[in-house]
Amino acid sequence: MLLPALAVFMLLIFSANCRAADEWDDWGSSDTKSAEPVVKRPFISGWWNWQYNEFSSYDQGRITFERELDKQRKIVAGANFNHYTEDNNKKWKVYPGENYYFFKAGDFDYKLGMLIENIGSGDKFSFVDKINSRYYHNGLANDYDRDKKEVPGLRATWYINKKLRFSGHYLPYFTASEFPSIFSRWAYAIHKTIAKEVLFNGATYNTAPDAEFNPQYHIEFGMTYPKFEMRFHYLRMRERLPVISMDRPGELNGTYPLDETFAVNGNVTVTSDLLLRYELAWSRDRTWSAFENGLIGKKFVSDHVGMLVGSDRNLPQNFYVNLQGMVSYVPDLLHSTPFQLNQTEYLGSMQLRQTFRQDRLQIEFNSLTNFTTGEYVLNPKIMLVQSDYLTFVLGYQVNGEGAESLGPVGQFSKNNTAFFETRVTF
Repeated sequence: MLLPALAVFMLLIFSANCRAADEWDDWGSSDTKSAEPVVKRPFISGWWNWQYNEFSSYDQGRITFERELDKQRKIVAGANFNHYTEDNNKKWKVYPGENYYFFKAGDFDYKLGMLIENIGSGDKFSFVDKINSRYYHNGLANDYDRDKKEVPGLRATWYINKKLRFSGHYLPYFTASEFPSIFSRWAYAIHKTIAKEVLFNGATYNTAPDAEFNPQYHIEFGMTYPKFEMRFHYLRMRERLPVISMDRPGELNGTYPLDETFAVNGNVTVTSDLLLRYELAWSRDRTWSAFENGLIGKKFVSDHVGMLVGSDRNLPQNFYVNLQGMVSYVPDLLHSTPFQLNQTEYLGSMQLRQTFRQDRLQIEFNSLTNFTTGEYVLNPKIMLVQSDYLTFVLGYQVNGEGAESLGPVGQFSKNNTAFFETRVTF
């Protein structure tokens, strides 16, 4: 536990004697200029998204204030809101968005505040991208890139040279992911089982704090060359989702145990038109919930190995293709879990998009398939881009259960629905 803390601390110590660089991209330059700092006007941006389907409506919004104090310093402040309505289940929340102070010192840069970070190579699926928890108000209809939960922390990066860099995250305060209400159509099966045990069988449910001071760390060493990028990671995090265990008859416990992961990811340029993305992650002694046939068992421990390979290409006639293949392996899988049913599971994702009329009309098809269980998510949609500020979307969400009705996707097979969405960007 001391190693990651020491690494981040060393980044802070090393930069104490570094002179500030004068340009945003001038890492490690020994030249200094005496020009006065240029204060720029603040930049305000944001978006609002409203989605309506057969049984619910969901509003999301964000406003961001950004200002460069000079060429080495920048501040960003933001606020978010969510409003979810489903039958009689309503949830309204306003909370701080991404807020941070960014500054440079010689070959170092720092980002301090409420952070949203992306460290994986996968598209809407990643075994490495574990810095942020998530909001699951809208279940499987969530957007991967918009539903990350801001986490307080510090990111420090040392640019050793133009090809090598070393960075780390220090996250002093742990916050878990947020789930839908137990009365929601998007409530997970294991949470419904907890409610039944407590209400009808007299069980007790003891849960660990979902927000507390509990330091977490991430260390990364990156290499960038003309034909490939490679990043090595060590993450010492807590589980973002509660591990639920029936430790004794009538006693349920929810905890957020250690999630320690070693990983490598990056991309390789095969040809001028073909770029391959990859991830390989090994989580040591990860703790799992046992959930089988609608019953909660005792938690167990097993390693987890995740592998991903993907590529995307822009083809002639404005046609875009994005393909990914994933493997998830739990060597000591004693029971089915809420999120993995078999020891080895093979998955694939696909995104196809055809654009017309100078990108004003887009037809898109998204899918995620678990070839082992037969579960799948299909999301075809048509997007009409009225302007740079306004987009209308009409689509359909299909959640296929395959052979397992209580799988991570199959349990939501009754939530198939058409949807209409409005996006406003400013």
